[in-house]
Amino acid sequence: MDPLRGSSPAARILATLPEGSVPALVTGVACIIFISQTGATNLLSSAAFIAVTMVLLVLVRRVASVKDDVALLANSEARFRSLVQNSSDVIFIVEADTTIRYTSPSAQKVLGVHARELVGTKLINHVHPDDRALANRFFHALLEAQGGVPSVDDWRLLRTDGPVIWTENTGTNLLREPTVGGVVVNMRDVSERRTLQSRLAHQAFHDELTRLANRALFLNRVEHTVARVPRGKHPSAVLFLDLDDFKKVNDSLGHAVGDELLVATASRLTTCVRPGDTIARLGGDEFAVLLEDVDGMTDVVAVAERISTALSSSFQLGGRDVFIGVSIGIASMEMGDSPDEVLRNADLAMYFAKSRRKGQFAVYEPSMHDEMMEHLELEVDLRGAVERNEFEIHYQPIVNLVTGELYGAEALLRCNHPTRGPVPPSRFISLAEETGLIIPLGRWVLKEACEKAREWRTRFSGRRPLQISVNISVRHFQDPTLLQDVQEALNDSGVEPWSLTLEITESVLMHSSEATLARLRALKALGLKLAIDDFGTGYSSLGYLQQFPIDLLKIDRSFVEAVGIEEVDPVLARAIIALGRTMQIETIAEGIERPEQREGLRVLGCSLGQGYYFAKPMSAQRFANECLNKTFEASPTTPAEPQYAFRRRA
Repeated sequence: MDPLRGSSPAARILATLPEGSVPALVTGVACIIFISQTGATNLLSSAAFIAVTMVLLVLVRRVASVKDDVALLANSEARFRSLVQNSSDVIFIVEADTTIRYTSPSAQKVLGVHARELVGTKLINHVHPDDRALANRFFHALLEAQGGVPSVDDWRLLRTDGPVIWTENTGTNLLREPTVGGVVVNMRDVSERRTLQSRLAHQAFHDELTRLANRALFLNRVEHTVARVPRGKHPSAVLFLDLDDFKKVNDSLGHAVGDELLVATASRLTTCVRPGDTIARLGGDEFAVLLEDVDGMTDVVAVAERISTALSSSFQLGGRDVFIGVSIGIASMEMGDSPDEVLRNADLAMYFAKSRRKGQFAVYEPSMHDEMMEHLELEVDLRGAVERNEFEIHYQPIVNLVTGELYGAEALLRCNHPTRGPVPPSRFISLAEETGLIIPLGRWVLKEACEKAREWRTRFSGRRPLQISVNISVRHFQDPTLLQDVQEALNDSGVEPWSLTLEITESVLMHSSEATLARLRALKALGLKLAIDDFGTGYSSLGYLQQFPIDLLKIDRSFVEAVGIEEVDPVLARAIIALGRTMQIETIAEGIERPEQREGLRVLGCSLGQGYYFAKPMSAQRFANECLNKTFEASPTTPAEPQYAFRRRA
């Protein structure tokens, strides 16, 4: 409301004068009036001049002030116009139905169309179709807002040249503002920010190397799948995958080739499942697959078989063929399962598959959990047994098959648990390998066996020195301390190196690397003997027999079983013995249990043997009492033309 409405024109003029000029002007006018009424002519002339001058000065000042205000207003308008025209944001003034009434020039840079062409069109029509419902809610909320409260939201806009951009939009309802009369929308291009956010979100839930889902995303999807189990008519399952022999690839060819192998594995996995199934890399060489809504577990098993076949084919990496396998555990989902439980069950099943044989798969059963708990308890007991020295060594005699003379003894590790009783070697040896405890155990067996050999030599000085055989595990063989462990055992006991035989498995020789050859030669340089245990059941390459310094071949009991059975030709035992004779390598037969086997092996040319036919493994004390002074039954005189001894199959 105008406070000067109804005032006189003079009052309105005074109100427009600058502050401080009104009193001076009033004073001047009063002087002119006073002098004119008193008749003081001369004085009037002077006073009039002064008053007129003052009035003129005030008017001049007012004019200058008005010019300054006009200039300031013009500069402000120019500055505002420049800011609007050069702003990276786009300013729209739209009607209630989003019809554009005004847009800033920056619309051409953001939307790819001149501002003039946008006026009269509806802003909602430039929004991406998938986001128009969101934009409509945005404008509806603005129209209902009172007092011009701003609203902010993001959506996508369609540029005329094709690309889609993300914009952050701030709207203010100024429909009731006379100078605006519309909804003001400030629009900012945030495409780079949204792209960065999307990339960070992808990295947070995907494996950087393979681009597969990571553990967090996989568990999240398993959680959603489990939540649908009660409503679903079809089962869902998780496959837990562990690559076999991946460590060998990393160690032999390097981590760069190992990474290539993981990427290639991920690529092959995608060909084995449906597009909607989830594949994840959980870490290292472990992968997982989520199969949702399958027809039955037979379909899940079929996927496992496809994966096993796909990964068993060679990979072309680093200019060479690389072969691996995969062990797979399968777990179905039940109502109430947590994602971690489902994954744990699949992991347990994979462990059982790998423990049977590499390249297999197994379906989870509740009994597996009980066995795993027992396995963990046994591991704790095994560590305690090592600390409490609850292990002992049993010795099994090795006999000359022709003369019956005691040739030596094989040192065999045994564990007698205080509550479990005797623990089979098949249980604790593999666990010791897995945990690394086999290295201190192997070191202890070496020292104890050499000490016992020295003790027996001192006690029975009149007989031929015994050959003592000690098994060396794969893990101990690969450990850098092996050479030192053997040297210390020989030095501390004082036995001659030639009386010690180290038995190694064929798996040690699978990769005829320079490191393996160098280690074998270093051991041989100490003066001891080297034997291949269970020959014929593993790698069985004739090449390494020529390359490596091997002294003895131990024929596996599975080949000895066929010896001495009527109408069965023990072709494998015969071939190994002939091979040893050709290469001048001595042969020892394991698992002799019948006299026919002993005689048949002798006829074939095998000179040494061991087994229950002669004696079971026994304590060191029993061995000293029962075997050291004993000559086992000598073989009958060999005829001029040896005849093979048969025994009719039972």
